[in-house]
Amino acid sequence: MGAMNKEEILQGCRWDDLGWARIEVYSEMFGRNIEVRLMPDIDSGPRLTDRMVAVLNDFLVLTREDLETVKQYLWEDCLRDFEDIDYGVAVAAGETLSQANQREFGIRNAEEAYARSSLKRLSIPEEPTLRNRYGAIDFEPEWAGHGCSIIMKNGQLIASYSNDWYFSKYEDEEPKE
Repeated sequence: MGAMNKEEILQGCRWDDLGWARIEVYSEMFGRNIEVRLMPDIDSGPRLTDRMVAVLNDFLVLTREDLETVKQYLWEDCLRDFEDIDYGVAVAAGETLSQANQREFGIRNAEEAYARSSLKRLSIPEEPTLRNRYGAIDFEPEWAGHGCSIIMKNGQLIASYSNDWYFSKYEDEEPKE
């Protein structure tokens, strides 16, 4: 699927009582259809901004090669949680908490982290006060009840975050090479 214009997106939108829309699009990166949640400002009513259209189109041009970056960010999130969260796993002699959690969950690399994560949607909130365009690819990984989002800034995958987006924190960061 190529770029979509505002009219094409609006034709496919299903609006809810909050004034948010859902649309299904084909993702080349994931090789399947995924849900996109478009979230205008609260109390602004159902509307689709040019920036939201641009974020969706940023996502649509991501390719299978970009999936490796998604997997790496999920793995980084997994490792952070495995180092910080006590899941009640018995730590064997000579083993770190992170290693014990990796053993217990059966997740030891980026491929396994991705395989143990469920893709939920792409979320595109309206962010009129920010300079850059942002979206969040939302996952429900087995290790994180709070979820994990892969942050997209101006079409680049830049970070993972715990399904709680504060895009302003990325405003002054330079993209990773």
